[in-house]
Amino acid sequence: MILSQVEPLASEAQLLSREIFGNIPPSHKATFYGLATLAMLIFAWGIIRRVRIWRLGQPGLKIDWQQGLNRFCCEVLTQKVLLGRGLPSLAHVLLFSGFVVLFIGTILVAVEHILQDLQGLPNTQPVFHYGIYYAVYEVVLDTFGLAFIAGCLLFAYRRAFEPGNIERKDLDWLVLLTFAVIGVTGYFIEGARIIREATPQPGFSYVGLAFAHLIEWMGIRPDQIDGLHRGLWWFHAFISLSAIAVMPFTRLLHVFAGSLNWLMVPKEMGVLQPISIEEIEETGQMGVARLQDWSWQRLLQLDACVSCGRCEDACPAHLAGKPLSPRDVVQDIKLHAEEVDRVTRRAKFLEKDLDEVLESASSLHVDTIQAETLWSCTTCNACVFVCPLGVNPLGYITDMRRNLIGEAELRGAPAQALQKMQRSGNPWGLPVGDRFEWAEGLDVPTVESNPDFDVLYWVGCAAAYDRRLRKVAQSIVKLLAHAGVSFAVLGEREKCTGESARRMGEEFLFQELAMENVETLNSHNVKKIVTHCPHCLNSFRQDYPQFDGHYEVVHHTAYLQELIEAGKLQVPSDAELQGKVTFHDPCYLARVQGETEAPRELLDSVANSPSARVEMENHSENTLCCGGGGGRMWFDDAPEERTGKARVQEALNTGAEQVAVSCPFCLIMMKDGVAAEGKDEEVKVLDVAEVLVGQTQPDPK
Repeated sequence: MILSQVEPLASEAQLLSREIFGNIPPSHKATFYGLATLAMLIFAWGIIRRVRIWRLGQPGLKIDWQQGLNRFCCEVLTQKVLLGRGLPSLAHVLLFSGFVVLFIGTILVAVEHILQDLQGLPNTQPVFHYGIYYAVYEVVLDTFGLAFIAGCLLFAYRRAFEPGNIERKDLDWLVLLTFAVIGVTGYFIEGARIIREATPQPGFSYVGLAFAHLIEWMGIRPDQIDGLHRGLWWFHAFISLSAIAVMPFTRLLHVFAGSLNWLMVPKEMGVLQPISIEEIEETGQMGVARLQDWSWQRLLQLDACVSCGRCEDACPAHLAGKPLSPRDVVQDIKLHAEEVDRVTRRAKFLEKDLDEVLESASSLHVDTIQAETLWSCTTCNACVFVCPLGVNPLGYITDMRRNLIGEAELRGAPAQALQKMQRSGNPWGLPVGDRFEWAEGLDVPTVESNPDFDVLYWVGCAAAYDRRLRKVAQSIVKLLAHAGVSFAVLGEREKCTGESARRMGEEFLFQELAMENVETLNSHNVKKIVTHCPHCLNSFRQDYPQFDGHYEVVHHTAYLQELIEAGKLQVPSDAELQGKVTFHDPCYLARVQGETEAPRELLDSVANSPSARVEMENHSENTLCCGGGGGRMWFDDAPEERTGKARVQEALNTGAEQVAVSCPFCLIMMKDGVAAEGKDEEVKVLDVAEVLVGQTQPDPK
């Protein structure tokens, strides 16, 4: 038996090692290093091609390397963002962890060989690659090699048998086959080495030992082992170096670009960067019309996208049949970038005027991304939230929307809403004098009547002007009064925050409204704001600080829960919900601001049993959009054509008699959707505050 040549030497741990480049002649080593150099040069050329495209962009935002490193460690190395999706998550974690560990193991072997050469030692004399360290090294690499192969098999199974929106290319099969062959041949090489070198304690390389038995079972003679080992070594080396060389030309580019993206670009939801009049005067346009209008970091993100389809799966507009796929937006822009790069290189070769050539290159609008695609977006941030590589499709959409607004390409009802917002300070276009009508019959303090207030209640346009939503504002002030809170409202001095204007692309209307509101708030020394609108909440928290508006901002559900916990609002022990209730998470509250528990705790506080509240299929951060965000509230879609129709169906599928919401847009869209299904007599749509107000009592103190 061939393996009978292997003798255990457990008592001599210092001999646990192996020869680097064992059985490989010096001339072969020189050839290997030459091929390795060629592979790295091809790899570098591939990366340079992509960097050349990134450099078409403008200077980017300042990079916070400390935060970037934290993001890289938390998101990339731990694979946290890939967890929770069953087979795809398992496959990626296995493949990624196997690849990383095997890569590190290869680097350690290379370092060992370099140190041997520097110290003039023979390949048989280890520097650090021996003893207990070597034993652990062999066990770890054998284990993660199995993970690597298992990941390849699971990915192959998924592509062959599982449905999904992942883009499927023939090249992907070649990549998976190459990786699997690299893993399997590595074990065959290890098995052959165990036989020919009579490796001490071969059991540490337990998979390699199994392959040694397999080689023996295959009938390989002892005099054939050297040739088998050398042939497999060269085959393994060639396909490994080939895989390295072609990485930048395949989907594997995302390993490099995605890692850089996590390092350099923060994954921010609900944040838009301001633009100035000076920028418009300098460029002659607003927003992004050409590829080179984006920053280089935005262009880097194009290569981070692996076209997995997670963003498309999560997109409510795509689900509703709208002409929007976040993945297609990114991939179409990427194809456009490659075309611009070709045009640029050709212009340089022909010594043509580069600016003139770029100006004549196909436009992002019409030629690449249709306006209807851009206006379909609700800016719900689902695509940003689910992307495991930190790509922000929404950023491309809002940047291009700004350009459409700048070119006066918006028509109809949404354009009229923006005009009304500018003229009257609200998208309904109703008189300022009507803004405080909702408070008739209630003793609601204003900033004039109660100048020493602790909390400002921001009512918002919807609750001020929409007759159904006025009940929400009335419920909230009753609860605040019950709790003895010193609060006030701005009344007629309040204006629209401009949030929907900014998300639609009308940046300067937003800035005008924001600066007026900041001036008003600061003149009354406002420190703390409570609002029932998540869109206003997001604007106050993330938009207004850009214009010197710094406040503590709390959503009404979180504030009311604080009052209950502090004992300032009492919920009787016999409180009871009328039937079952399901809660719809607003995108800008749950996903963007991360607040999911307070609304549920409020509902549970008035429920008589844990089963009174039922969850929809998509809930918390994975909520499904009602369809009213991103300015879509002002588009005149029929209820049956709205983006939120799938969400309405989810709510009805729970069998709940009440749908609780915590956003004025959500209340309108869900109410209209339920009515469109003919269920408005059976299912009531209420704000959480409306559910709570009839069940609470004032502070007995």
